[in-house]
Amino acid sequence: MEIQEIEKPKGLIGRARYELYRVMFETPNAPKIHHYFDQFIMSLIVLSVLAILLEHDDAIHEMFHWEFALFDRISVIIFTFEYVGRLLCGGLAPKFKEKRFGTLSYALTPMAILDFLVVVPFYLTFIIELDLRFLRILRLLRILKLMRFILPAWQEFCVMGPEHIDRHLEDLAPAKNWFGKVRNFVYRIMFETPNAPKIHHIVDQFIIGLIVASVIAIMLEHVEALHEVYHDQFAMFDQISVVIFTAEYALRLFCADLNPIYKGMKWKLLRYMLTPMALLDFFVVVPFYLTFIFELDLRFLRILRLLRIFKLARFLIPKWQEFKELNAHRSFRQQIYSMLNEDEHSGEIQHIIDVALVGLIFFSVVAVVLESVEEIHSVMEFEFHYFDRFSVFVFSLEYVLRVFTAVENPNTPRPVMGRLRYMVGPTQIIDLLSVLPFYLTLFIQIDLRFLRVMRLLRILKLTRYSTAMTTVIEVITEELPSLGAALFVLMLITIFSASVMYLVEHEAQPDKFTSIPMAMYWAIITLTSIGYGDLYPVTPLGQFLTMIMACVGLGMIALPTGILATGFNEKLRKRAEAFKELVEAKSVGGVISEDEQKELDKAAHQMGLSRARERQFEEEVTKGHVRAAAMTPGLAVTFAPDDRVDAIFNMIEPLTLHHKSILLARLAISLPSHSIVVQKPPVKEPDEPEGV
Repeated sequence: MEIQEIEKPKGLIGRARYELYRVMFETPNAPKIHHYFDQFIMSLIVLSVLAILLEHDDAIHEMFHWEFALFDRISVIIFTFEYVGRLLCGGLAPKFKEKRFGTLSYALTPMAILDFLVVVPFYLTFIIELDLRFLRILRLLRILKLMRFILPAWQEFCVMGPEHIDRHLEDLAPAKNWFGKVRNFVYRIMFETPNAPKIHHIVDQFIIGLIVASVIAIMLEHVEALHEVYHDQFAMFDQISVVIFTAEYALRLFCADLNPIYKGMKWKLLRYMLTPMALLDFFVVVPFYLTFIFELDLRFLRILRLLRIFKLARFLIPKWQEFKELNAHRSFRQQIYSMLNEDEHSGEIQHIIDVALVGLIFFSVVAVVLESVEEIHSVMEFEFHYFDRFSVFVFSLEYVLRVFTAVENPNTPRPVMGRLRYMVGPTQIIDLLSVLPFYLTLFIQIDLRFLRVMRLLRILKLTRYSTAMTTVIEVITEELPSLGAALFVLMLITIFSASVMYLVEHEAQPDKFTSIPMAMYWAIITLTSIGYGDLYPVTPLGQFLTMIMACVGLGMIALPTGILATGFNEKLRKRAEAFKELVEAKSVGGVISEDEQKELDKAAHQMGLSRARERQFEEEVTKGHVRAAAMTPGLAVTFAPDDRVDAIFNMIEPLTLHHKSILLARLAISLPSHSIVVQKPPVKEPDEPEGV
């Protein structure tokens, strides 16, 4: 990793922090004391871990109990001073120079969090009583502090520095023999390449789905009642998952050395095997095979199996790196806004967050529904309880962040009034109602049945992520006057028919048609053609009027449906026309570049158009350009086969394969009516030999 020098600040405190930084962190001209300090901390970590391991021997622990306790306290004090010292000067690092809160940015780095976790259990024992076994396990985290000294050399060996991040993709060199071609094909499936085949994305989606399903199965397996009933099914699914993850790991090893970043290096496969993701792939599958050699504690085995969720980092880290590039010089609030709302700075991370929130909403609603079944609730009461609190925490955090970043929207520029206006929007009210019942229980006693029903409002949060629901709401809003008129006429017919039926049937059935409101219930049931049969006329006049009202009701009930259907079709037609105009604007000359194609895909998604409809409109517009070009005779293109040929190739290169084929079709159609003249360069006659 590249080591940068820091600027020497002014002032007494600034100079003190500068000198402390040179002692605590690596710098190009580090003082001699820095190396002594590193060696001392490394030795203390090793001795501390050895003491913890020896402490587990009961005989040794009884003999040296006081010495172990004293050494542990001295270690914690030294590690605490180290952590505080790094906090005081960690914000001076060059990568935090542009940050507004440099110290906080450093405190949230993995190594700073690890330093915190190493010392915090000791101080927690003064506040709460901790299980000694749990405390000893946390103390073993100290060995991970060695990563601060090992990580730079490890990254250099594995080529994981900032200049070799995965997002800088390169194509593979073409293979000569069949074995090399097979390895190239496997590499393009298992790893990201500039022109990755479609099967690569299918494999990625399958692996992501399997990881999520596997982690959910492991969590459900902890429910003893479910584990006893479905023990064989859980075991079979786990074995299938391990086999697939093993095949994935083996295929990656089969072709990983083809990665262009290892070009010209030795030990290519070993370098890949020591990268974080390869090690994670290994630890995901190795516990399963270890069970064939020796017996493992099931609790330990289950914890190791939960490592599978970290396999998602392979797909998430490139998206996060892309997001950081797009938001390099933007504020924290602007970045949060781009995470929650799609804009030009969002990248793929916003889509991932949306998918995660939609999944949480779905599982939360399913949990609420299943919780109402007493047999399931009695078995999984503990799981339902904590999953609900986790859901409330996530939804509350989402709501607070959306309100906090609302002022980044151009429509809500004012800090106070803009946020208040945002909070009274329909989707924000739904977000608030989805978490409000939980917080109300902290202040007032609420009926649990009412609470469960209110929690089902979370399903309305899906309207934020559904373009179809957005379209329906827009149609209802636009057609509200027509719907209001139809509903008003329906209300008049209901009141009139109920009044007439009350006059006709009250004397014959005083216990059924007791009042006009009761007759209105009969009118609604009759007009909607439901007819429960609990209330019906018995007099000839009443039966005759019922037939008339049933016929009238067929038309009146269908009227709002027809209004909505017409409005929905009109909305789709307008969106289709708007998208076709956008395609025509982008396809100047009949071709669409890669960036323009991404913009069209985004616009089609926002308009709720399917991929097939999008492609249909693009082909219609492109064919129109082709016909226009074919009907333009007398066009002569004259060029010499020199640098201008390269210019044409550079123009065609950024096009997608789909649009390259369209361009070739256009040329094929227009060739009969076009003349293409290729000027050959004059042939230079060879010089005559001297003396002839």
